[in-house]
Formats: sequence, C-alpha cells, structure tokens
Amino acid sequence: MRTNNSTEAYHRRINSIFQCSHPTLWVFLQKLIDEQNVTHANVVHIKSGQLPKSKKKNERFEKRLLHLISNPHQDILTQLDSIANNISL
Repeated sequence: MRTNNSTEAYHRRINSIFQCSHPTLWVFLQKLIDEQNVTHANVVHIKSGQLPKSKKKNERFEKRLLHLISNPHQDILTQLDSIANNISL
C-alpha cells in the first residue's frame, strides 16, 4: 500500500479489486464476499501466530537487504547494483 493512512489504503485496495467505476450489483457483491474471505483468512493467520502472506514477502525482502548491507561487496558498483536489483524486485 502506498499510503500511511489506513482508510486511504483500504480505499485504494477496493478500487484495485473492482477495476471499474460502476460494477453490476452481482459483481459488486461477489467482490465484497471475496474481500471478506481474504480479510478473514488474514485474521485467522494472525491469530495463529503467522504473518499474512504480504508481510512474509516484505520480510524476505528486508532480510536480503540487511544481508547485503552487513556483508558488502568489495566493489562499490557491484554493491549498488545488488541493492538496486533487490529494490526493483
């Protein structure tokens, strides 16, 4: 999500789910049901002590960057190229 405001982030998520301005009633209801199922699955994961899937991806990304920073390459250009490659993933 590209914003710190949770309401704006949720609004952006809903807009990306529907991908149109005026969905039909049935499409609208089905997308809301699908979103509720995803939210429920995330709640179940959190209650069981696991991170939601999107958090795991960020965690792997952060570990790769920390590894690059703590074990730098000899050549600064290679180091910068490696960091840039991880950021673009």
